[in-house]
Amino acid sequence: MRTPRRYLILSYALIIGAIIVFLFPIVWLVLSSLKPPADVLKITLPTDPTLQNYRDVLHQFPVGRYLANSLKLAVASTLISLITGALAGYGLSHYRFKARTPLMLMTLLMRTIPGVALGIPLFWLFTRVGLKNTFLGITLAHTAIQLPLVIWIMLGFFEDIPRELSEAGQVDGCNRLTVLYHVVLPLAAPGMAVAAIFSFLTSWNNFDLSLMLNSAPQALTMPVGMSQMNLLYGIRWDSLSAASVMYIVPTILLALTLQRYIVRGLTAGAVKG
Repeated sequence: MRTPRRYLILSYALIIGAIIVFLFPIVWLVLSSLKPPADVLKITLPTDPTLQNYRDVLHQFPVGRYLANSLKLAVASTLISLITGALAGYGLSHYRFKARTPLMLMTLLMRTIPGVALGIPLFWLFTRVGLKNTFLGITLAHTAIQLPLVIWIMLGFFEDIPRELSEAGQVDGCNRLTVLYHVVLPLAAPGMAVAAIFSFLTSWNNFDLSLMLNSAPQALTMPVGMSQMNLLYGIRWDSLSAASVMYIVPTILLALTLQRYIVRGLTAGAVKG
């Protein structure tokens, strides 16, 4: 049965409206970064586009170091989360034991706890063990808040993979880790991509834990560094606009790189044969 034309027009109108709503802040941010400081707050298009804001913010603030710290932290915590989350998800999906259901419920409960609520106990713990103001400490903190989501994402994808494939690999002489690496993970690649981008964004955008657990100037992440870009006489919106554009570029590149896996991951399981 064909869809009535008016429903198609309404659907396209809603999609276009949603795209405009979501893209407008980004487009406006880019345009603001190209305006002279005197015109940043004016609701006009840039009449004389300039890259001076980017040169100024790179000269006045260590934005390059902030970006490098955020990128290194996000990549490290994402890799650790994917490795441990894949192992945990595979174990919970392929093996039945008494503590399985309580572990799954505890993992889900950990996901519901706000990250800022963990700041005080983590601050006390890291101070006692010497992990405060260290790359290892903040990486472990970011991994802790990413891991429950990764486990649940991978658990759902692993449960959709027939167990017979794993059993066939073991019959052919592979051990469990070999089966996981050569058989299960390639089939769960869309899930890995979805988990990777969510983990990366969680770490990349994290502000509260990064601020509470790390106060060393040379190790500040981009969100914390941008919060300190206020000068004595007010907020430099021109510098913040340029810094914000540089801040969102890595996430856009990551989404474009993994887009085909993300689409497959979001639609996996939508159609059952």
